[in-house]
Amino acid sequence: MPTPSGLGAFLSFRRSQLRPEDIGMSSGSGRRRVEGLRRQEVAMAAGISLDYYTRMEQGRVTRVSSAVADALAKALRLTEAETRQLHRIAGGRPSRPSARARAEGETVSPVLEHVLDMLTGVPALVMGNGMAVLRWNRPAAVLLGDFASMDPAERNLARLTFLDDRWCSLYADRQVGARLCVAHLWREATARPDDPGVTALIGELAVKSVNFREHWARQPVRGRGARVVTLQHSIVGSVELAHETLVVADDPHQSVLILRPAGGAAAAALRLLLDRTTEADG
Repeated sequence: MPTPSGLGAFLSFRRSQLRPEDIGMSSGSGRRRVEGLRRQEVAMAAGISLDYYTRMEQGRVTRVSSAVADALAKALRLTEAETRQLHRIAGGRPSRPSARARAEGETVSPVLEHVLDMLTGVPALVMGNGMAVLRWNRPAAVLLGDFASMDPAERNLARLTFLDDRWCSLYADRQVGARLCVAHLWREATARPDDPGVTALIGELAVKSVNFREHWARQPVRGRGARVVTLQHSIVGSVELAHETLVVADDPHQSVLILRPAGGAAAAALRLLLDRTTEADG
């Protein structure tokens, strides 16, 4: 059994040995009162809430899941030996499935497969854990890009939004897409704080993307209603789309993202795009 102060003392010590630059973060212009990383920086890099991490260091949480321990080990740049020690202290054992294994291991719900089959005229795709793209229809591929050509581990809307410059250029306002992604990930992280895929993804984005860190630090967008996003396409130009996410109550880990034309001009542009690409395919 882990001792009440063991986990907190271990984390606090390891945090004090690192600088923000060691984990890919900026230290800022102000002078720090203490050496080492701040608690908020560790929590962000690990993809967990600041409150949860603070309770660990204070000894109010003495046992965590293997997924959270793995995320902390990655955030704190632990060696293999140190990672094993962390798991012993936290009462778990290492278990770190790869992004590829997670992406290839999800099976799309039959209900969502059926919904996607019916949406033949509007871009739609099925998202799995951590915004992984599991299935998509032809309009989605024509409008957003060739998902089939992507590595399964990179076929992820959050990763594309924050780490792929070409994908970011699709948005007329990049921050709209960023806010929507962060809101979705926030809901997943809140509903399943020990999920290994979500915590690993949030930690990766926090280290690699300043834009993600800035949005994650703010209160995310609430609710699941439609929001209008404007995409820029090389063939038809600006297209306004209502961004809607449908979740099946029986399988909340998966959802359908629908990009419905927001008005007659957008509908006409989308029809033109689909017609032109159909002719090109023929």
